[in-house]
Amino acid sequence: MPGYKTLILGGGIGGIVASQVLKKALGDDMLVTVVDKEDKHYFASSYPLMLIGERKPESITRDLSRLEEKGVEFLHAEVKSIDPAKKQVVTDRGTLSCDYMIIALGAEYCPETVPGFNEYAYNIYDFKGASDAAQALTHFREGHIVMFISSLPFKCPPAPTEMMLLLDEFFRRSRLRAKVKLTLVTPEPTPEPLAGPLVGQSVRKMLAERGIQLRTQAKVLALEPGNLILDHGNVQGDLFLGIATHRTPQALRETDLVDEDGWVKVDLYKLRTAHPDVYAVGDSAAIKLPVMGVDAPKAGIFAHYQAEVAARNIALQARGKKPVHRYTGKGV
Repeated sequence: MPGYKTLILGGGIGGIVASQVLKKALGDDMLVTVVDKEDKHYFASSYPLMLIGERKPESITRDLSRLEEKGVEFLHAEVKSIDPAKKQVVTDRGTLSCDYMIIALGAEYCPETVPGFNEYAYNIYDFKGASDAAQALTHFREGHIVMFISSLPFKCPPAPTEMMLLLDEFFRRSRLRAKVKLTLVTPEPTPEPLAGPLVGQSVRKMLAERGIQLRTQAKVLALEPGNLILDHGNVQGDLFLGIATHRTPQALRETDLVDEDGWVKVDLYKLRTAHPDVYAVGDSAAIKLPVMGVDAPKAGIFAHYQAEVAARNIALQARGKKPVHRYTGKGV
């Protein structure tokens, strides 16, 4: 029987990477269980390509039960509450206890914060929403496509620009670009603000060269048929692609783990929470940048490297050693 148990909450990129790194490090000495309310993993990094038909939904989907081929247990269950002090998790399939815990629950999407979103827009950060939008685009021949970001923060900040550039290419290939207008609406003061002004200027130039309109510092208030209502002016459109408000799951927000904005507070380098045997990685974690004092961007590649650090530190702890692995902000 394994000597220790680790619960990994969430089967996204962070959860999958953490489970395999930890299992490889400790083998039969550690029982690793991944818990997720979905029974499938959807590779969100491929949503932009799925949007223009270059990836099929089934090609970016995997059953989470396949983790068991790597010696990792998978439990298809929804997390209802978390007690980090007792290292207990209540799910809709019972209560789980552990020695160590990695929280990788990610961010949930809340389209209801924008009245009319559910009725008149495709939620393109959601697997079904992106898949449905891809179908709609195959029949779109002319008109105005408006992509909007509901609020900050949102994960993978380059994705909206990437999607707009792909849409531009998509309609150029089909020789419909002259009939299709593209507009990106964002609450950001400039594209990629954390990357600095030179990057922002470069992105603006790329969009302008391709005839893609950009509206910055725009707060989305509501969506009506054919009309996106902003705090300063409206944008009329024929097809709306939305990025919904992000927040952590309620089970996390009800713990003492989160900051005033609902994201899990962690040590900048070791990714520990206030409870030394509980770690958090990925979109649900609030990693404060020491110079700027703001949260680091949320994206799958960062979740990947954070998960490696958390798993390796738990492996050290299980061997009675100090956790020395440090997250450096690495990404590609």
